[in-house]
Amino acid sequence: MSDMEGGHVDEICLKGAREICSAVGENPKNINELVTEYGLPAWKRGAKGTWRALPDDLRRWIREQRDRHISNYMFK
Repeated sequence: MSDMEGGHVDEICLKGAREICSAVGENPKNINELVTEYGLPAWKRGAKGTWRALPDDLRRWIREQRDRHISNYMFK
């Protein structure tokens, strides 16, 4: 069964700054900066719309962040 067949919206798309930022371990007050400065893959449908993000996109973004910064914490 695909996500669309009997799946819930929250399995397909996260909604709201709190839910999205919770998923990636960030403060929801910083969502605008995360999107514009750090490339967090979230969007709004309009200026006053609700933030939305796909879980797979967030997983990819977290991995990219890890790969970009992990060398700062590895001993050589």
